[in-house]
Amino acid sequence: MATDARKPRMPDAVIIIPGIMGSALVDSESQQTLWGLNHVDWYVKAWTTGHSLDLLAVTEDELGGKVGRVRPAGLLRFPAFAPLLHGFEPYTGLVGGVTRVVAHPDALCEFSYDWRLSIEHNAKELAKAADRHLTRWRVHPQGSRDAQLVLVAHSMGGLVARYLTSVLGAAADVRATVTLGTPFFGAVKAAFILSTGRGAPVPLPRARLKRMTRTMPGLHDLLPFYRCVDDGASARLLTAGDVAALGGSHELAAQAMARHTLLMAGPHTTLRPLVGVEQPTMQSLTLRQGVVEPQFYACETGPAGGLSRVNRAGDSTVYRGAAAAFGLSPATLPQSHGALAQTEEAISHVRDVLTNDAAGPPLGLTVIGIDVPDLVTVEEPFPVTVSVDDPAGVSCRVFDAFSDRQVSWPPLLRKDGAVVAEVELPRPGVFRVEVKGGGSSAVSQQVMALPPGIPLVEEE
Repeated sequence: MATDARKPRMPDAVIIIPGIMGSALVDSESQQTLWGLNHVDWYVKAWTTGHSLDLLAVTEDELGGKVGRVRPAGLLRFPAFAPLLHGFEPYTGLVGGVTRVVAHPDALCEFSYDWRLSIEHNAKELAKAADRHLTRWRVHPQGSRDAQLVLVAHSMGGLVARYLTSVLGAAADVRATVTLGTPFFGAVKAAFILSTGRGAPVPLPRARLKRMTRTMPGLHDLLPFYRCVDDGASARLLTAGDVAALGGSHELAAQAMARHTLLMAGPHTTLRPLVGVEQPTMQSLTLRQGVVEPQFYACETGPAGGLSRVNRAGDSTVYRGAAAAFGLSPATLPQSHGALAQTEEAISHVRDVLTNDAAGPPLGLTVIGIDVPDLVTVEEPFPVTVSVDDPAGVSCRVFDAFSDRQVSWPPLLRKDGAVVAEVELPRPGVFRVEVKGGGSSAVSQQVMALPPGIPLVEEE
């Protein structure tokens, strides 16, 4: 006799919280979209010409608390690109995956926020949204009076969620917080962004990224807060003075460090982290006259008490040790930071936590790492380096990130002991490099192809 084996009904309310640059932003007065457009030409032009990115810089009024000039306008629905950060994939897959397991679409709230501002400011906005959402869901015809919240957060969104629960006191209403590549202890890449161009010529897009982010409390909240400065015989913490010397803000760095101290307190038993692994990732740094030299190893205490340098890798932006906080055993997935939240494995992990409250095992059948430049020039070949135990059955494809049309299928070849694909892009734009093996999702990163002749500029 057949039985009715239905999937369990998920009675709780869910809030999806994107990462930095994962929310579209709009000018409140003119209604002009400042970030999150569905136009690849806009990204190429914004990072190389004009002044459209200047509108994203945080003003003195905003730093003083007079906010509202810029308003969030939803989660990313299209790809977006920033140099060094490679790119950001839309959250449509994650939203769709969560919608399939909640009791009703009204149980899901998409929380977009002004990622330029501090995690404290955005956590307070999240607190308001969470209270409204949970109150409405508890009286909804398909809801439950005993419903709680499940927070699903990518990257910086996990810091906003953590501030909500550990500092603002909302932990009692939260059953679980699922984090995808959240830098609980920050990322060396944030310090490198602030240092880019100091004393050396750099591509114009990177110089513009620094100019845009050095006023942002949100970027300073992503600075590394672990012993990452390699001084030779020992490793130390990055200081606010270091940040000021490399081109950031002493005040914003000090404020971020104070917020991080608060962030580390409080309970963490409801955290369910997923960590990206196997990708080349900045893990520590050396300082040379105020310039960050990123290192691709972690500084650890060796067996005899000395300094040990070990490559722990990560998701290309967040080193694995910074994302796996509080001694928790995270699920792991070989994937890059910007693509992490849109993979089938990550979405399946989120659904499993929603319905079973389980933190799964390592995800992905084939362990692949890729190294892709962030900026290239049209029609100039560049290498895609692949780390994989056995390249048999592994393929590389290149797609237009906005149209999803395939533009190249380069062969993977062994070269000087490495597995490499030589790629040449036909036109300016943003492209997605995907390397796939076995039944796992492709490991992917975005790259921007620039027109010939983009100048190098001297920053400060």
